[in-house]
Amino acid sequence: MPASALSPPVMKRFAEARVANVTLTGGEPFVHPELHIIAAAFVDAGMDVTICTNGVSITDADVRLLRDLERVRVKVSLDGAREQSHGRFRGNPASFEATMRNTHALADAGLLKGILCTPNALGSVDEYEQLYSIARDLEVEYLLMNPLSSFGRGTLSRARLEASAAMMTATRRSIEATSAASPETEAVFIRFPDQTQPLSSCIAGDVIYVFADGKATVCPYLVFAARNPGALHQEDEFIVGNIFDDVDFAERLDAYRFGERYGMGANSTCNGCGLTDSCGKGCPAAVIAAGGRIGDLDVEVCPVGGPGEGTGAPA
Repeated sequence: MPASALSPPVMKRFAEARVANVTLTGGEPFVHPELHIIAAAFVDAGMDVTICTNGVSITDADVRLLRDLERVRVKVSLDGAREQSHGRFRGNPASFEATMRNTHALADAGLLKGILCTPNALGSVDEYEQLYSIARDLEVEYLLMNPLSSFGRGTLSRARLEASAAMMTATRRSIEATSAASPETEAVFIRFPDQTQPLSSCIAGDVIYVFADGKATVCPYLVFAARNPGALHQEDEFIVGNIFDDVDFAERLDAYRFGERYGMGANSTCNGCGLTDSCGKGCPAAVIAAGGRIGDLDVEVCPVGGPGEGTGAPA
């Protein structure tokens, strides 16, 4: 998306949609030649900006320019605490040194918000505990760990690089023990096994995602999952409109009520579960990626059901 696409009418539509925080992601944002101009446009419109990056292509000039904008923070992906794991997972062993150097530069400038990690089979429990220590030492708000999923880049690599359930459980317990003494840096675990409480709720529609062509979705993962071969949903179901073309963009967002369109938990397991009133029913994108329909049981993380249980049609 060129910076010129953020014309006054387009920025007005963001404001009408009550957007207060914008996250720039990709691809890799720091290879975009107009990244600073795009970030400045949102800041000038009164919005806070977060940039998600692999940390490789950041320059000293980038750090200075973003720091001067004052309302920009950066999240860096670190998928291991050493070259052999992070670098191999990223497909470029030399990337680890550059990522670590630039992560420290961002932290020194007060720009580093969090560290994002995809735990994988190339790492180890001790290494991920070390990664939390790095996050704590850099004084970031959180280390967010989210395993490979069966959509996006995880579709082809999951079978080969997925961390085992035993490893993820041990990682979680180890980091939780360490983080208990460091509450200033939160450890966030997304879709880890050993779920022992009601599942979280889907926030589709609360956070929108705008693609480079202007199409907006209530959740990018729903779109990515619908692109999987054999998916039972179409990606257009989750596209609300186009920020560049639709003058009624805000109205379209307000009219799209995901929870009313689809019946979460419309299956025999959820219907007969004593936790159903307090349970958010998990992630519909994961259900689609697994070949199901929204309403089926989120078997990967449900502490009650198991694989093959509780399927049912959406309401």
